[in-house]
Amino acid sequence: MLLLPVAAAALLVAPSSASAGTASCAPAPHPRTRDCTTSPGLSGMAARPNARTPHRRECRCWRFVRPEGLPGETALTGISAPSSRTGWAVGRAGTVPLALRWTGTRWRRTPLPLPDRTALGAISAVSANDAWIVGSSADGGARTAHWSGRRWTPGTLPASGGKPISARGVAARAPGDVWAVGSTGGFAGTMAVTWHFDGRSWTVAPTGSAPGSALNAVAADAPDDAWAVGTAGDRQLLLRWDGRSWISTSPPRQAAEATPSAVAAASPTNVWAVGTTPSGAALVEHWDGHVWSVVPAPLPASGRPAGARAGRVAGTPLGATAVVTDGQEGVWISGADAASRPYLAHAGGTSWEVSRPPLPVAGSGRTSGTISALALVPGTPEVRAAGTFSTPNGSPAQALTWTNTPRPR
Repeated sequence: MLLLPVAAAALLVAPSSASAGTASCAPAPHPRTRDCTTSPGLSGMAARPNARTPHRRECRCWRFVRPEGLPGETALTGISAPSSRTGWAVGRAGTVPLALRWTGTRWRRTPLPLPDRTALGAISAVSANDAWIVGSSADGGARTAHWSGRRWTPGTLPASGGKPISARGVAARAPGDVWAVGSTGGFAGTMAVTWHFDGRSWTVAPTGSAPGSALNAVAADAPDDAWAVGTAGDRQLLLRWDGRSWISTSPPRQAAEATPSAVAAASPTNVWAVGTTPSGAALVEHWDGHVWSVVPAPLPASGRPAGARAGRVAGTPLGATAVVTDGQEGVWISGADAASRPYLAHAGGTSWEVSRPPLPVAGSGRTSGTISALALVPGTPEVRAAGTFSTPNGSPAQALTWTNTPRPR
């Protein structure tokens, strides 16, 4: 049992949709529970009154969906799900930027007018007819692409004091309220930067951060409530938008030097960030409206893989990779264990429930995988995940998505 902070209790999330084709509607069996595991209790934390707690069935039905017709090496780095019948995933096919659209039954590739070797950071969609992609081109410029219902329109983000520019995160809350984050380069080093789209144009919103800073992800809950996370030197950088300016908040003392890579905001008093600690373990932290606190992360059991770095404890997860709230005061996170097997964990009430998303079977040996991004379908318990999987025979990595919805009929 995992006890969450008072303001973070009552957590409940559920996975989302994917595509047809090869699928499996159950995680790999766990040696103890066969479907899910519950982490040990965490002292000093209490659940909210009347909090909903997750049921076992919530983590039994993860299935994977492989995008079809993608040759060579592919990977997904972002996903967005404005509804059950539509969605987007982005990444790369070799060195070519890749955008996939969910049709309700499968993933279909759409032409993306961005230069070769543009590294796509993230995608965020307001609706089926309004989505934003951000990324970084090989020439050192921050790129955008906007979907208006029929095609992608390319664009760039304005410079902020120097170049090159890197754009890594985007959050579209409404057609006239979109945030992007990243960094800009200069003689003094990288500088954290944010951009805002008001429905007409992108402008720079100063962060006040010092040289040596960069932002990795952004989330927006309201016009006067947005969060951007990254690093400033070797310390966490946790910024809050109050409607007028970005304000720096203090990270938990015991995790000050961690690296947050993803953030999710449900309300001004319910914000989550995940990433990696200096030791390589998973970072999970929660904002209750006043302070950030560390939430003990789930520890999925695993043996240490052959060739693993000496000194790493068997079973220690290799960081947390993504986070999304579940619409019911709960949260889902993703990560990987020391054997490079992905996991999905849901916190609801007083415990983490950990499930293993299935991976395609390919020859002998253990297939590995990575979950890079999570998305909740609004108004539903559906969660979609995007990432990659690799086989032990040395074949190229392949893009993969997961969902907790039943297979389409």
